[in-house]
Amino acid sequence: MKRGALCAAVFAITCSAIALQLRAGQAAVLTPPVQANYMLNCMGCHLADGSGAAGKVPSVRDSMLILSRSTAGRRYLVQVPGAALSPLSDLELAQVLSWMVRNLSARTVASDFTDFTAAEVADYRRAPLVNVRERRAQLLAVAADRAAR
Repeated sequence: MKRGALCAAVFAITCSAIALQLRAGQAAVLTPPVQANYMLNCMGCHLADGSGAAGKVPSVRDSMLILSRSTAGRRYLVQVPGAALSPLSDLELAQVLSWMVRNLSARTVASDFTDFTAAEVADYRRAPLVNVRERRAQLLAVAADRAAR
């Protein structure tokens, strides 16, 4: 998606959200919807469908759900530098991560999935990862080992 089209899409989503709030008699909140936050802060690397760029940016389609099932995996998802150092607030980042699991995962998300919380994000994001690829590989190997048992 070209930058102009992306800006137009984000603008349209934001205007729609404000219009819905006004129709419902709520005060307009100018915080972008979760999907707009994904578009502005994550989609440039992970793409619209979460597929990433082979060899450069990992796909989140097969890994988000797996990683979000363990404390270590959830910590990793928050500590990835693009997430930990993003301009999003702790609540916004928690909402984006939860949205990504629910909307970009190739597998069905179980009804007992626990959304990320602002407190969880605040706790984990203080120390961004340096060895991102290695840590991701370790966590996915542990998850695969557990699944094989």
